[in-house]
Amino acid sequence: MSEFRNIGPVRRTTGLAMSLGKTAAQVTAQFAPVPALAPAAELLCAIIQLCQNVAQNRNAANQLRDRCHRLGMVLYEKCTAKENIMAAIQAVTDCFEHIKARMAEWAKQTKIQAFLHQDEIEKDIRRCHDKLSDCLIAFQLVSHTEIHDWQAQFERNTQQDHREVMDFLAAIENSQTITNDALQSQTVDIKHLMGMMQQLLGENARTADRVHNGLSSNLYELQFQSHELLPDFNLRSGEVVRMGQFPISGTSAMDIYEGLYLGREKVAIKVVRAVNSDEHSLRRLTRECEIWKDLWKIDQGKHVLPFYGFCQEDGPFPSMISPWQPNGTALNYVKQHDSKIDYLNLIKGIALGIQVLHSMNPPVVHGDIKASNIVINALGNPLIADFGLSRVVEDITGIPFSQSRGVSDSYRWFAPEVCIGQGVLSLSSDVYAYGMTVLELLTHEQPYSNIKHTTEVVIRSAKGEQPERPRASRVLERGLDEHLWSVLCHCWLTVPAQRPRIGDVLDVLPPGQYA
Repeated sequence: MSEFRNIGPVRRTTGLAMSLGKTAAQVTAQFAPVPALAPAAELLCAIIQLCQNVAQNRNAANQLRDRCHRLGMVLYEKCTAKENIMAAIQAVTDCFEHIKARMAEWAKQTKIQAFLHQDEIEKDIRRCHDKLSDCLIAFQLVSHTEIHDWQAQFERNTQQDHREVMDFLAAIENSQTITNDALQSQTVDIKHLMGMMQQLLGENARTADRVHNGLSSNLYELQFQSHELLPDFNLRSGEVVRMGQFPISGTSAMDIYEGLYLGREKVAIKVVRAVNSDEHSLRRLTRECEIWKDLWKIDQGKHVLPFYGFCQEDGPFPSMISPWQPNGTALNYVKQHDSKIDYLNLIKGIALGIQVLHSMNPPVVHGDIKASNIVINALGNPLIADFGLSRVVEDITGIPFSQSRGVSDSYRWFAPEVCIGQGVLSLSSDVYAYGMTVLELLTHEQPYSNIKHTTEVVIRSAKGEQPERPRASRVLERGLDEHLWSVLCHCWLTVPAQRPRIGDVLDVLPPGQYA
């Protein structure tokens, strides 16, 4: 009994399967003098070999292996003392058979699968330990002190296993290995691995140390290579860091800061001043995440600016996180590069982005389409930004979007029905705003630029008065011919049902690179 309790620490070797300092061959020889132990010894040797192939939970698995070995030694000791323990030998052999089968399942798993299932494996190992304990107690092979000892050691081993996983995933030099192994797995495994890494980020969120920085970098690489977004859109684990104390731009509805995402990518942090950060906004933004995920699956950032997630812990207002676009907003872009712009191609790209939103199930109404809510990517292509924000603001505040704080400067783009009563946002009002946005980009001026006061614009649009047709030669050269003007006039019809759908608009626009 004393031998069972006082065996020293496991001696580890590299590349050679061992238990308590002995190879499988030495274990066979160790128990050879007692033929009755041959089946148990054979199973023990198999367990030793299998343990060498376990990719994760190695410390806990090694403890289980060594505990099996110690139990075998107790049986050997009792056999050489001429005690009749055949029933105990059979029970232990059956227990070893079960442990071997379970360990064979763990050894089959790839490193990535083992990472993902480490909690399940840990529970499985604990159940195997419990089976061993049942044998030990039933045949009085060990004291209760041993039961307590293995449990305490098991907790230490599982903590060490957890640290080793975190260290592996946080090591920058393992980035390519992690990514390559993950990409060979199923999509669901990639998402689970990203979720696991994001959870580990949360555990180290308050320490900008090697572990947090390494996890961030490796997680970004995995996201970039797999084209998957993070599983948890509530970015509360230090995924985003604001760069600079002051906003670099913004509108009356939001401030825009520069940020760094996962330590690797520059992003725009849009602080939405129309709502406050609280439990209600958290629930609403979390629901919106499903739409963001579905849209990413459909568009992959081709026509609609992706959302990486939201934050609620950096000030009184929630923040929306999206990739930084080097060319800024559409209006600034056309003003800076006027002579190089293919305007017809630009407005068609915008229409395609709106079509993506309107084609979703259920359709997504943007609600605030204008040039400042369209950004230009590095290739010079437009991306629809801030989609769905109007609906979020309405749901959180209970106030129609057109009456919420900070959107009064959008009235020139709003359809008449949006500015009346409760304000009806719809696919048709998006088409109306699209027409105003096209006019804005072609003229480089806001709609109804000849009218100073926004209130007068609302009154005139409600009466069905459309913007004056531009006659400047530079506007005509950008593409505002008779045909396009007719399309815009149809978009601005007062009755929503009479306006074309965005697909109808695309059908009559000239072909371009998007054809």
